[in-house]
Amino acid sequence: MSISIRMDRDVPMEMRDRTVLRADICRPGDNEKHPAILIRTPYNKLLSASSDFLNLVDTAFAGYALVIQDVRGRFASEGEYGLASGATQEGPDGYDSVEWVASQSWCDGNVGMAGGSYLANLQWTTAMENPPHLKAIAPAICGAGQLREQTLLGGAPNLYFMVSWIPQMALDIADRLEKQGKDVSQMRRLIYQALFRPEEVYEFLPLKNIPLAQFEGMREMWNNTLDFIPGPELAETAIRPYHEVMVPGLHVSGWYDHHTWAVFKNFQGMRENAGSQLAQDSQHVVMGPWIHGAKLQSFVGDLNFGPTAGVPGAMTTEHHIAFFNKYLRGMDIDLPVVRYFVMGRNRWHNADTWPLPQTQWQRFFLHSKGRANTSEGDGLLTCDEPGSEPADIFVYNPLFPIPTTGGRVLPLAGLVAGPIDHSHIEKRIDVLCYTTPALEDDTEITGPLELHLFASTSTRDTDFTAKLVDVWPGGQAYNVAEGIIRARYRRSIFQPELVNPGEVNEYTINMGTTSNLFRKGHRIRIDISSSNFPAFDRNMNTGNPVGEDAQGIPATQSIYHQQGYASYMEMPVIPGTSTR
Repeated sequence: MSISIRMDRDVPMEMRDRTVLRADICRPGDNEKHPAILIRTPYNKLLSASSDFLNLVDTAFAGYALVIQDVRGRFASEGEYGLASGATQEGPDGYDSVEWVASQSWCDGNVGMAGGSYLANLQWTTAMENPPHLKAIAPAICGAGQLREQTLLGGAPNLYFMVSWIPQMALDIADRLEKQGKDVSQMRRLIYQALFRPEEVYEFLPLKNIPLAQFEGMREMWNNTLDFIPGPELAETAIRPYHEVMVPGLHVSGWYDHHTWAVFKNFQGMRENAGSQLAQDSQHVVMGPWIHGAKLQSFVGDLNFGPTAGVPGAMTTEHHIAFFNKYLRGMDIDLPVVRYFVMGRNRWHNADTWPLPQTQWQRFFLHSKGRANTSEGDGLLTCDEPGSEPADIFVYNPLFPIPTTGGRVLPLAGLVAGPIDHSHIEKRIDVLCYTTPALEDDTEITGPLELHLFASTSTRDTDFTAKLVDVWPGGQAYNVAEGIIRARYRRSIFQPELVNPGEVNEYTINMGTTSNLFRKGHRIRIDISSSNFPAFDRNMNTGNPVGEDAQGIPATQSIYHQQGYASYMEMPVIPGTSTR
């Protein structure tokens, strides 16, 4: 049977205040009614129509109408765009857009939403408005609230994100200002500098004075991302109000995405606190070996995770269609609650709960004789508690930070995401390495990771970073997970408190979640340092607000592993690894 697809471009959609937003619509050309999937984007609907998560043409052939809309004030849509105004307007616009779609002659009244990252946040904002015809959402690679994941967990601002995302948003702002007759030549020069020579931007000090941030339309974005921590009165709004959402959800991300923790936070938050029983019972999650973005590939960073890791092996479009068939069409489909990829084994598994019910929580303690500096030092990682051991000491100089090497970053601003060999980084004297003996059996680590670090510093504020590393028999050391904490936020992200120099404090570093098989003969390593630049703004160690300092001061860091100050990593070990 021959099936045709109809495409309509720049279809006007009038909002309640009469502002016209425009959308491209791809739907079956049979003049019948179909369920619809709405995608709202600030990044240009022409570029956001299709992804490896949800292929436009395949979805239309599956009998869905796809509606891809430019949000207010962006590209083809009318109105004013701004971070502050968007916070109040996106909810009503999302509501009106869902109801407009549901009212069309080609829609059967059942509407879902899809999209990743910013597009996923727009789904949450719409779902909290509870439009009557919204039946399901599929937020991919998405945070857990107003604050980005790394910020919420450790308090260090994502410098590379600021340097890469804001210039991308600035292109349309420059176009609109130019249409108003304004000279934007200097603004464009600085935008292209940030896009093509980002190191010149993130090396600029003080951060608050970077030239691009001084332009109309840019100042609000830069200040919003620089001054990113809300006061205690807004603490409750930092995490999504799951009780306001009434619909099923499909949460998709990757182990090397910077939203790994948030995806499970959203999934579990909805299962426990969603505003309807249907929503609580109808949450699903898919986690692959991927980075942030919509291109799912078998090769990530330095490693090949096999043919089932990328498209078409991951079958994410099919998974999305099955999800929407279940909740928009009411089809009886057995959809796994949790579908996750075990790196190292390179296989997919299904589960009914998270963390996995068979998880055995084990503490891996840091040890040394005081010389854990570099991978050639005497740092050891075992399940035995330490006794009387000297502290390890290193000096962190903000003018010579540890360079970002792979990890959970966007592949922008000159960075490469994913697992990258860290053996050269581990030669630095300001990196402490704690390593197990060669493993006698395969060991699977699947679930959330948390490092409890006892440390002191010579300054009033500083950062501590951690990485979980898979060390291969040949010496290659591939990063698996990572985390950071800014000392002033050690007790609360919303109530900063500077430290007393020399005082020992416990720092809890949330390292997100992962699923990795450490093979027999490999070693498990934890790297400790104080910077990961430019993934995170380098702490200048002065105690001043972010962005104020043109110069920093060195910090002498002491890491403790002794009775009373036993630093350890809490790891989710999965028994029966070799048989799965």
